Amino acid sequence: MHKIREKFDAELQKKYEKRFLKYGATPEGSYWLNSSRQNLRFKILLQEATKLQKQQSFSVGDIGCGYGALAQYISKNMSSKDIQYYGYDISKKLINYCQNSQHPKWANFRIGSKPHIDVDICLISGTYNLSATRNVEQWEDYIFKNLSDCWYKTKTAIIFNLQISHRAQVSSGNIFYGDKSIILKRCNIEFGPTLFVDHASLPHDTTFVVQSK
Repeated sequence: MHKIREKFDAELQKKYEKRFLKYGATPEGSYWLNSSRQNLRFKILLQEATKLQKQQSFSVGDIGCGYGALAQYISKNMSSKDIQYYGYDISKKLINYCQNSQHPKWANFRIGSKPHIDVDICLISGTYNLSATRNVEQWEDYIFKNLSDCWYKTKTAIIFNLQISHRAQVSSGNIFYGDKSIILKRCNIEFGPTLFVDHASLPHDTTFVVQSK
């Protein structure tokens, strides 16, 4: 799996950097359809994170942060005093952009696919939607390997979203659609108590909330 993972990471890095060069720091630049759908996903992730935290402030690891859209959303919609933010991406170009752009001073960005320190919550929005293979089993294993790495650095919960279909598949455009029941079962077995959140405006999208035992 290690060699396959390296191959997938290298391919994804090229795809995301090429997309970013074409569209810039926009939702389209990270394969999002538009800002309203992107922001709705952010809202759901942060609402679920806030529910789980007894204390007012908490730390967040944003896995696959891209050009830093979640940090921008937090800056506009939440108090920065409540969140310690760390953004991670496998692309050096995207992290360089985040570090050198007009992001809030409280936002920290690093190259990687998991937190470098223990965080309360890992938020993962759309990171695993673009597949580096047409092999469903290989891609699911890749997803869960990355989730496992994040799990060991997470105190409270991992909250992530995936595109969902009646059966697991990878589209002709390399978009991964998971089987909700399979993802849910595997999360419960490998990590801990897991629930899911659906939204009427995102009919093909499900947010999974994996809580520490």
